[in-house]
Amino acid sequence: MADKNRRKEVEVLLEVLRQPGHSVPVQELTEYLRLVRDLHMRDSENVTTYGGQNLQKLAAALTEEELWLVYEQVAIAALDTRAMELAVSLVQKIRKKFPSSSRTYRLTSLYLEACGDNAKLLEFHKQILEDDENNEAILKRQVVLEKSKGNLSGAIELLRRYVDIYMLDREAWEELGELYLEASLYQQAAHCYEELLLHVPSNIAYYVQYADIMYTIGGTHAANHRADVIASDYRTAQSYYAAAVRMSEGHNTRALYGLCASTSQLSGLKGRNAQMQDSANVANLVAQTLIRRYSEECDGLVPYVKDLIRTHNLIMK
Repeated sequence: MADKNRRKEVEVLLEVLRQPGHSVPVQELTEYLRLVRDLHMRDSENVTTYGGQNLQKLAAALTEEELWLVYEQVAIAALDTRAMELAVSLVQKIRKKFPSSSRTYRLTSLYLEACGDNAKLLEFHKQILEDDENNEAILKRQVVLEKSKGNLSGAIELLRRYVDIYMLDREAWEELGELYLEASLYQQAAHCYEELLLHVPSNIAYYVQYADIMYTIGGTHAANHRADVIASDYRTAQSYYAAAVRMSEGHNTRALYGLCASTSQLSGLKGRNAQMQDSANVANLVAQTLIRRYSEECDGLVPYVKDLIRTHNLIMK
C-alpha cells in the first residue's frame, strides 16, 4: 500500500513538471527523481527529458553525493531512450570521477550494449574479470546479457556461480529462483526460496512462493512416487501456506487458496483415512473464510468463488 501511494506521488509530481509555460521547479524534480530511484521504476523517457534538460539546476541544488546518483540515473535513462550524446557525456563524467568503481563498470557495460558492440563488450568484461574475477557489477551484467539472448541455461549457470560468491544478495536469489521456475526446475527453485526465508524470515511473499513451489512438486510427483512422498510435499506446502495466513492475519488471499487446495490434496490421498476428516474440516473452514472475505469486500464475485471452490473440490463433504 505504501508503494502504491508513492507511485501516485510520482504521477502528481509529473503533472507539475509537465505544466506548459513554466520552468521546471527543482524541488519537485528532485523529489520525482528520488521516488523513481527508491521505487526502482523504469521511467526512462521522463527521467531523460526532465532530468537531462535540467542538470545545471540540479547541480546547484543537490549535495554532491545525490548529484552523482542523479547523473547515473539520467545516464541509464538516456541509454534506454537512445539519447546517446547525453549518455556519453554523463558516462564520461562518472568515469572521470570514479574510474574503478562498480557504477563505472556497469555504465560502461550498458553503453557498449546500447551501441551493439559485442566484441568490445566481451573484451571489456574479460579485462575487468582478469583483474577481479569476482567483480560484482560485471558478473551481474553477464547474467543480464545471457537472459537477453534467450540463453536460460547460461543465465542460470552464471547466476548460480554468482550466489556462491555473494550469498547474501537477496535479489540474486530471487532472480535465480525465477529462472529455475521458468526452466521447470522446481527442486532447485525451492532451494532458492529456502535461502531467502533464512535471509528474511518475516517476508510473507516468500512463504507463499515456497508453498506454491512445494505444491507444484507434489503434483509432479503424483504420477511416479509413493503416497507418503507426495503427502510430504503437500504437507510442507500446507504448513507454509498456514504460516502466511497467520502472519497476514488471514488477509493474504493467495495463501488462503493455497491452504485450501493443499489440504484438499492431502484429504484425497489414499491410505490417509485417519487424517481425512481433519483435512476436510480445515479445507471447509478455509473455503468458508474465502467466501466470507469476498462477501465483505467484493460481493459480486462470490458466485464465481463458490464455483471455483466446487470445481476444484476445495470443499469436502
